[in-house]
Amino acid sequence: MKNPKPKAPAWVDEAYKNWYRLPTEPERQKALDAIYKKLYDENYQLKRWWIEEMAKDNVSIREKLTLFWHGHFTTKFGIDNAMPAQLMYRQNDLFRNLHQGNFRTLVESITVDGAMLIFLNGQDSGKKSPNENFSRELLELYTIGIGNYTEKDVQEGARVFTGWRTNFYSDEYTTFGVFKTFFLINEHDGLAKTYLGETIPPISDNSEANVFKVEIKGLVDIILRKRAEELSLFICEKLFRYFVYSNPAKVDKDVVAEMAKTFRENNFEIRPVLAKLLKSAYFFDKSNIGTQLKTPSELIVGITKHFDVKGDWKEWVMVTMGQELLNPPNVAGWVGYRKWSDTRTFPFAVQQMTSFLWNQKDEDMITWAKQFDNYDDPKKLVQQICTMFLAKIPTDAQTDKYTKILLGGSPDFEWTNMLKIASTGGLRIKYLFVQMVKDPGFHLS
Repeated sequence: MKNPKPKAPAWVDEAYKNWYRLPTEPERQKALDAIYKKLYDENYQLKRWWIEEMAKDNVSIREKLTLFWHGHFTTKFGIDNAMPAQLMYRQNDLFRNLHQGNFRTLVESITVDGAMLIFLNGQDSGKKSPNENFSRELLELYTIGIGNYTEKDVQEGARVFTGWRTNFYSDEYTTFGVFKTFFLINEHDGLAKTYLGETIPPISDNSEANVFKVEIKGLVDIILRKRAEELSLFICEKLFRYFVYSNPAKVDKDVVAEMAKTFRENNFEIRPVLAKLLKSAYFFDKSNIGTQLKTPSELIVGITKHFDVKGDWKEWVMVTMGQELLNPPNVAGWVGYRKWSDTRTFPFAVQQMTSFLWNQKDEDMITWAKQFDNYDDPKKLVQQICTMFLAKIPTDAQTDKYTKILLGGSPDFEWTNMLKIASTGGLRIKYLFVQMVKDPGFHLS
């Protein structure tokens, strides 16, 4: 079954008018305030758009991996500089398109991504004053990790990334277009650089295409060749922690090493690594099932996709639990692991899910339950619901427990009569869910 590509938000190509060209300070301030309001409004709309796309993705891991890459190549809209939602959308689309593609291509693309240029100050990096932010994070957080490079490598990399810009004004840099990355020759340091012990030669042809080919792609190639083992282990450990168990003390080094070997042998293609992990006996071992805490997005989208609830409520709950899409806490992304479920977030999540379940219409709960096979058999219905929402296949004891909750003390044969009365059947299904969201297994995967 094909997973259709999401339709972009309606405003995705809407540009801005330049505020600082207006003649008076009051006019400039008014225009700037309007721009910032629009920026934040559209970024909040984009968050809700993505939550809906997560809910629609029933046939792949596309949205799960899009979230992974968003947390890896971290970018956020909540910064002092203007961050258009149009650029955040384009970055999100980049991750979606390359979520199982080639890591080399992904790194090359993110170096000149518009949102990344703004977030890590590449937008202002020129040959007289190269900004080191992206160069440092490329090595420390995005590819090989601390201890595998020097400060000199960071400095030389910063020189490589000079001169790249992005634009979101319709009346500025009109030659290059809006929401596109472009290259300013006069701002680029075209002299030779030494990176990870290897020379990037000086450039005689300073065209955008040639600089990207020789310097950007050349730098990425050096990382992948000179630090292949370090990079493959670094990325594969993050994938392991994302899909198996996020406890950093419980990473299986042998499994990660096999994944890393597959990564290197397949020219840094992501799909074979995922296949190696997700098809392995290790992944399906009972001891590894039900150990991973769900992220707030997995928890909230996972249940609300079945019922009627407003997008702003979903967004608010996820933010309160510590995961605001498009706005991670810092350049390192979300810490995850037990941050997702502690003495504050666990009772909050239970309380909020309980509240929204009670607010569902009784008849809608019955309609939802009737989608299951043998919905008129209370025990079989409970088994199917528990299998859908709990981390592990329900035990006989769990099935009996939740069947009693569903029936409220009535005998099994009364269930068909309960379903005929919305206020009775719907209420009993709510009781079932309210108890289920308190189960630790509901919060694990």
